[in-house]
Amino acid sequence: MSQALHTSSTGINAGQQQINVIANNVANINTTAFKAANMTFETLYSKNISYGSAATKEGGGTNPKQIGLGVKVGGITRNFTSGDFVSTGRDMDLMISGNGFFVVQDAEGKLYYTRDGVFSTDSEGNVVTQSGMKVVAAQNPYSNSSSGETVQVPKNLRAEVVGDPGLAGKTISQLNNASITVGTVTVKVGDDEYELNVGGPDEPDPTVQSIIDSFNQTLDATGVTFSITADGRIEYTGDIEFVDAESNFVGQTGISNTNPSKQINQIANLSEMVNYNDNNTITLMSTTVDENGIIAATYSDGSILTQYVDDTYSVHWKYTTSQGVTIRGDDVHAEGSSIDNSNFVIELATMVNEEGLVSVNNNLWEWGADVGEVYYGMAGEVSFGSIESGGYEGSNVDIAAELSNMIMAQRMIQMNSRVFSTASSVMETLAYLGQ
Repeated sequence: MSQALHTSSTGINAGQQQINVIANNVANINTTAFKAANMTFETLYSKNISYGSAATKEGGGTNPKQIGLGVKVGGITRNFTSGDFVSTGRDMDLMISGNGFFVVQDAEGKLYYTRDGVFSTDSEGNVVTQSGMKVVAAQNPYSNSSSGETVQVPKNLRAEVVGDPGLAGKTISQLNNASITVGTVTVKVGDDEYELNVGGPDEPDPTVQSIIDSFNQTLDATGVTFSITADGRIEYTGDIEFVDAESNFVGQTGISNTNPSKQINQIANLSEMVNYNDNNTITLMSTTVDENGIIAATYSDGSILTQYVDDTYSVHWKYTTSQGVTIRGDDVHAEGSSIDNSNFVIELATMVNEEGLVSVNNNLWEWGADVGEVYYGMAGEVSFGSIESGGYEGSNVDIAAELSNMIMAQRMIQMNSRVFSTASSVMETLAYLGQ
């Protein structure tokens, strides 16, 4: 009878553990990106009364006789399926649609993983979690190690946009303030007309310098000379009239019979804000995040600062002026302590076995011994999911399933308690027999 007491007590203990797991699931039904846990059971050892025997010519075989010794917790697993998208309208509320975790770090630089994408920017422009942990930035679309950098958006900038003094070496496809096509431009000097070549079939992407050289070679005997100014314009000396064109060179550059061209390529010089009374001050107004986890920051003058990844997987700045001119790559010069450290690309992580992660507080997970290799990169690349902004991932707790499991756990405890009570009563009866 004592064995029945021990066996039923294992059922009571296992049922109580299941209720503990269910209680935690139900308590976190509204927790951002919470992953529900599920408990499974396994049998304990069995007591062998006989091991059975094989059949022989003289007689048949016998099966083993065993009495089970109870139940134990087999495992507690996490369900890492995505929760539903919960719309908030906040641009910095993010959800990963598919595989991956956001990467965050504490003050000591230790990395944690989370699906909780409720982010904001602090007073220094750092993108942080609700508990103040910094969000880690990506430097590559795919890597075996984290970048070690964090996402930071400058709160204040000084922006200066000027004409490109290195305009001569730019090709027409690299210009950010003009979209010039190849072809010819017909000009009149005195009574004579000349056909000037703006590239052509043999030169589909000419440099600005090669265009100027071609113009001057054609007009060599007329006294008209084209040149490039220090502030990135095209001008000419002499009397000339533009009369016809295949190329859109005249319209795109803004050059006329009396005026030099506009600045057809521009450079953006950006630095951190150091004087709040400076008329060049632009202040961060809002941030948005695209499906690749790249932040675009809009400033008070309507300009937009963001980043992009080129074909070589290098990250570059892209600045759109308040007039709508997009300046990118080497034409954006970012200087100053805050903007030097800025990175607008949010890093994601994925791992061989996500169920090996160890849950800690604040919706965080940390590396566990059975996680395996961890890979880092950008949303939308390789095996990483994409980013949805304007809301966060809800809990994936199935309340109907939890209530059903709770009833089963309750009945498990009740029935094992009845067995315990019955075994106790039998032992009590046996005790009276000895009187």
